[in-house]
Amino acid sequence: MKPILKLFFGLLFTLCPYTIFADNKDLNLINTACDRTLYKDLCRAVLLNHPKARTATELRVLARVALKYAAISAKQVETQIRKLKDAPAALKDCAENFQSATQQISYSFKALKSKSYGDINIWVSAAMTGVDSCEEGFNELKSNYPIAKSSKMFNQLCSIVLTFTNQLNGH
Repeated sequence: MKPILKLFFGLLFTLCPYTIFADNKDLNLINTACDRTLYKDLCRAVLLNHPKARTATELRVLARVALKYAAISAKQVETQIRKLKDAPAALKDCAENFQSATQQISYSFKALKSKSYGDINIWVSAAMTGVDSCEEGFNELKSNYPIAKSSKMFNQLCSIVLTFTNQLNGH
């Protein structure tokens, strides 16, 4: 099984025990925050899998955890691409885009620490744009996009981060 799929299914399977045994007041922040995202189930799976998120009392902690998973996702996709044999040039470009995305996510951690939420939005949006250009390149070639699922998960995680930082930026 591909590493990104292992991460996703691992998160989903760990969701159930925490939902059953977690104190409802501990889940209120996660539920409220995730209800505002486009990817509620993924959001809950990611946050409920992380001990700091489960005990968080502020949205910044949840944003950091979501950012961490976006960084992991970008790195895994980059590794996945590099392992593909006889990768077309378009896929090699994608590897560079995911490498850039990893760097942009790392800048976002620094911005989060300094509460520069607008900067996070810029970096994460740039990472998503670079990744989206990979898929567009394959569409133009009318070719199979071998990292479609992994790329989609990365973008969904980034979307969750943006939802959180937009909320933080409004406070």
